[in-house]
Order: sequence, then structure tokens, then C-alpha cells
Amino acid sequence: MERIKPPNEHDTTFKLLFEHPKDILFLIKDVIGYSWANNIQEDSIELEDKEMIDEHFKKNIADIVAKAKLKDREVYFYIIIENQSTVVEDMPERLLRYMILLWAKKIRQGCTKLPAIVPIVTYNGLNRKWNISQQIIDAFDVFKDDIFRYALVDISKINAKELIEKEKDVLSPIIFYLEQVRDDSYELMKRLEEITSTTENLSKVNQKRFILWANNVIRPRLLEEHKKKYDEFVEKLDKGERKMGEFISNVARLLDETNQKQFNKGIELGIQQGIQQGIQQGRLQERIEIVKKLIFRGFSDQQISELIEIEVEEVKKIRETMVN
Repeated sequence: MERIKPPNEHDTTFKLLFEHPKDILFLIKDVIGYSWANNIQEDSIELEDKEMIDEHFKKNIADIVAKAKLKDREVYFYIIIENQSTVVEDMPERLLRYMILLWAKKIRQGCTKLPAIVPIVTYNGLNRKWNISQQIIDAFDVFKDDIFRYALVDISKINAKELIEKEKDVLSPIIFYLEQVRDDSYELMKRLEEITSTTENLSKVNQKRFILWANNVIRPRLLEEHKKKYDEFVEKLDKGERKMGEFISNVARLLDETNQKQFNKGIELGIQQGIQQGIQQGRLQERIEIVKKLIFRGFSDQQISELIEIEVEEVKKIRETMVN
């Protein structure tokens, strides 16, 4: 049961997510909790041109560049958001390059005072911990703890479920909650069912943005015959013939049906025969190898546990050894 997804799934998802001022405000105010975030003039947040040219006339394009204004001060500042699904070794240098190019651009436009730039990295990797220094300039010795520090938002560590209850019409916590299990189709299906009623409270704009996310992340996981049904659901939703909750519920069902068919197909390909042999022989190593094969094919911990009668915790331990 190999997972199918487009190569730039994460980039597409998060660029879409943070091209909305309300989600940018939610990120810096509720997720990161900057002390000055409460002073932001919400209607002043606007996206800026992401393209910057260096001295060699090469294009450098950040994921998101936004401009905002503080309520009590006539001053604008900039936010650079870089989205990552893998650990990038040169992230501090990349962010510094964006900042320098943005400052240079503002100087060329006649700016006499450099605006503040707040760099943020949203990291959605589930298999490796982010271990890159958050100090953009580590060479400044005693000052290195205070110069150019970017905030890290590790999606897997956020209590997204709690944030969903807090914010009724912000898409970010819902996407965070689903992204946390994007590699486990079974868990993704369960979480879709959980947020069905929540999506009814989203504005029409956010509902459409959710559908764009689902098109990029969920639709590619479906079997071809299920993709056709998915497209029909989207069309009915656009025409107002279905409510958002019904759409989510139907998509969760399609994902579940896809999981079941792929699960059964795996058994037909001979996995079941190998499992039974391993169980009958009772040899631990063979059972471990069978679990590893199932993990590699995309089966969830719960599915493996039920299939070969092994504790879920044991499956999780084996999965951890594969990651490490």
C-alpha cells in the first residue's frame, strides 16, 4: 500500500495556507506567541513580492513575504516564512540571504531606515527532528544568542486539536491537525471524520481553501475510480448541492475504501502467506521482518497489529528502529 502524493505536496500546501493574512496572524500570535503580535494592525497585513534579485542578477524567491503594521507605531515590518518538509542544512544562510536582498530592495526604493524582518520556518517533517541552529549568525561569539534568531514552528509538536477549539474560522489549526498524520492514511481518515462538524463553521473562503488543500493532499491518495467520485463531490459542493460537512464525510469514506482495497490487494500479493508462515514458526525475527515489510508498504500500526496479532506498542517500537 504505497502512499501516492505529488512531489511538492508540502510546499504547495503551506504556500497556500500562509497566503492568507488571517493565517499569518494566527501563526505569529497564537502559535509562536511573539510579545508584539497583539499590537499588529490586522487589516495592514499584505503579501509582498517574493522575488528578489541578487548582485549576479539571479532570482531568489522566498515562500512567503508579508508586510504588516503595528497599531501604536507608524512603522511597517516584514515577515519571511520558509516552508520545509525536510531538514535543510543551510537554512540560516538562506534566510540571511533573503533578508539582505529584501533590505537591498528597500534601499533601492529609497528607504532610509531598514525595516525589521522576522524570519520563520514552518517544518513539517515527521521522520527527523529539526536539528539546525536557529541562530542566523553564529559567528558573533558573545552576541550570537541575540542576533537574527528565527522562530521554528514544528507542526508535529503543536497541540492542533486544542487550537481548533480556540479558533473557529482559521484554517491553519485544521490543516496542522491533518498534516500531523498525512503519512498514515488510516489516521488521516479518522481525523477527517473528527473535523467534519468544525468545517461547517468555516467561511466560504476558507472552505474553498480547504478544498484546494484536499485536492493536493487527499485526492492523489485515492484510487482512480474514487478520484472520479471525489470530483463529483467537489462539483456538488461548488453548486451548493452539498454542505461542507457532507463533503468531508464523503471524502473520509472514499479514503477508507481506498485503504481497504489497497489492504486487501496487499494480502492477495502474498503478504498473508508470509505472515502466516511467520506466525506458525513463531520465530521473533521473522515476525519483525514481516512487520517491517508492512510498514514499508504503508500499513498503519493498528492495521499491522490486527493482521498478525501483535501489540500496537511493539509495532511502534519496530517502526522507531526503522526511522533511526
